[in-house]
Amino acid sequence: MKHSKSSLFLMELIIALLFFSLASTVCIRLFVKAHALSAQTVDQNYAVNYAQNMAEAFTGCNGDLHTLQTLLSGSLLTEDGRHLSLEENGYRTDLTCNMPPESGSTLSAEIHVSRLDNADVPLYTLHVDLHIPHIR
Repeated sequence: MKHSKSSLFLMELIIALLFFSLASTVCIRLFVKAHALSAQTVDQNYAVNYAQNMAEAFTGCNGDLHTLQTLLSGSLLTEDGRHLSLEENGYRTDLTCNMPPESGSTLSAEIHVSRLDNADVPLYTLHVDLHIPHIR
């Protein structure tokens, strides 16, 4: 009789340990997922800030990428003058501009922000249109 009570207690203890180990596994997976989501959100917030800063500087320089290059230290401008790249704090910001328009038209640019360790996948993309006033 005593033997069956102790084996019942042991079985109950094993089931309780199994339940707690399953519950802790689920909790750990949730914490890891939350941490990954938090890191992704931080990356996206930085990407939005970098893209907005580049867009503001682009419009402030009236679309002149040579002026923008002198404004942003460490930036690289391609020979054709249509692509500006800036690497800063682990992020890469690329601005690609269409051909310089005539006066009275619109200049368009695409800004892509990505991490340096995964430059193929953009974190954020921003399209910028800038009206060039008609010069008389």
